[in-house]
Amino acid sequence: MKRLALLAFAAAVTSTAMPAFAQTPAAPAPSAWTDIAPMPQAQVEAGATLLDGKIYVMGGWNNEAAPFGEVQIYDIAANTWSVGAPLPEPIHHQGVVAVGGRIYVVGGFGKRFSERAPLDTVHIFDPKTGAWTKGAPLPSPRGAGIAAAIGTSIYYAGGERRRAPGSPPPKQGSHPVYEPVADLAVYDTVKDMWTQLPPMKVARDHAVGGALNGKLYVIGGRDRPVYDLTAIEEFDPASGAWRERAPMPNGRSGGAGTAMDGKFFVFGGEGNNAVASGIFPQAESFDPATNSWIKYADMPLPRHSQVAIAAGNRIYIPGGAVKRGGSDVTGKGDAFEVK
Repeated sequence: MKRLALLAFAAAVTSTAMPAFAQTPAAPAPSAWTDIAPMPQAQVEAGATLLDGKIYVMGGWNNEAAPFGEVQIYDIAANTWSVGAPLPEPIHHQGVVAVGGRIYVVGGFGKRFSERAPLDTVHIFDPKTGAWTKGAPLPSPRGAGIAAAIGTSIYYAGGERRRAPGSPPPKQGSHPVYEPVADLAVYDTVKDMWTQLPPMKVARDHAVGGALNGKLYVIGGRDRPVYDLTAIEEFDPASGAWRERAPMPNGRSGGAGTAMDGKFFVFGGEGNNAVASGIFPQAESFDPATNSWIKYADMPLPRHSQVAIAAGNRIYIPGGAVKRGGSDVTGKGDAFEVK
């Protein structure tokens, strides 16, 4: 393993005035939902990525009592599931991305969620050999952050860590042991090296995000006791700066999202105090070109902490939980398409 590099950048984040944006239309834009084959084993708080026409869903749990190392693989063309080589250790709330034909599993938590242990590990899977190896560790242990690949680099933003000893007391309603972070770091998969970058303006965990048009987006999330942050931040690797974009019409955390056709789509999530389940049913997309949001027909089965992967003209959304928290896990699978 090559040495970990931490390069200090200016901590100041570039802030700009919020540009005008279009309101979400009253009527949903044309779209369609289709069932896909259900997962053999229900899975929530997992990570997922697309590689060679298959969706790899990794880690999480199907019972909050214990995370697992389960890897389930969905073959898009065949509409079938199979079981893959398990993770080297049980992990949940981890980032999963594919770069150069290999799959990278970044950070996350060990142990059950109530006593979660933030991780700094990077596990690398090569489907050709079926073997796992380790990469340079994250600059700091954390889970429930955003991992996204841009070129041969992996960006990891936000997440949750243990409060440092002697840190200021948390605000009322916050978790006494854990806190969200605004940190951003980038991993060079060629050099096996991490570099610290300027942090976000908003510290958050359980956000939705990913890469779109060569930029990193972090959308919504939570800072307990607030579960429905609306803030969007966009990071440009070329300039090394963050900027704010049009906020979410429906702030939420623990949803699923992915980029397709020049937009970033967000599905479901939790923090909805208007319903007993606590789950948001919304399906919406953000268009960076117009700095505006578009809404679509609600999810057939609203849920949170599922995964969302775009392939072709569809977004595949398996797993999740139908009630706020980590129980009531489902193996339901949906395919979403814009008409």
